[in-house]
Amino acid sequence: MAVPVPEPAASELDRFLYTLRPLARLRWVTRAQLHVTVRFLGEQTRETIERVKQALIPVCFEPFEVELSYAGAFPNMECPRVLWLSGNRGKNELMALAESVNAAIDAIGLPHEERAFKPHLTLARADGMPLPGQLLKAMENVPSLVWRCDGFDLIRSRLTPQGAIYSKIPLS
Repeated sequence: MAVPVPEPAASELDRFLYTLRPLARLRWVTRAQLHVTVRFLGEQTRETIERVKQALIPVCFEPFEVELSYAGAFPNMECPRVLWLSGNRGKNELMALAESVNAAIDAIGLPHEERAFKPHLTLARADGMPLPGQLLKAMENVPSLVWRCDGFDLIRSRLTPQGAIYSKIPLS
């Protein structure tokens, strides 16, 4: 499950990524991959996906604003594996949404997500080597990206040599 990034925030984010890509040879996300993951399910059967869709029907929330305003990395900026954006506005609401989604998914018997949810939008995947100074400097100047979150999508991820290809699975 993921919260999509609508226009015009997606355009602004795409412009920001355009300035970052030449600064390091990383596996950068594409515009079509922009989202905030709420719960990762991994490989599932069609039957399980149908059960997930039914479990998500009662999950609802009041729309809220999300703002991405700073960059970071997992596990850290010294040895990054994932570069990301996050923010404070909407953080509590995203965490509450993830909690509701997790409760619905747990109720149908899928394994519980062990890692704590940390709301973020992935920018790139790295190999754990130090990042170039130019990139670190550029990541200090994150444009404020704001949008209204009023829903979430169930996303299928298909891995290819060019990276993941995402497609929405209708919830109804």
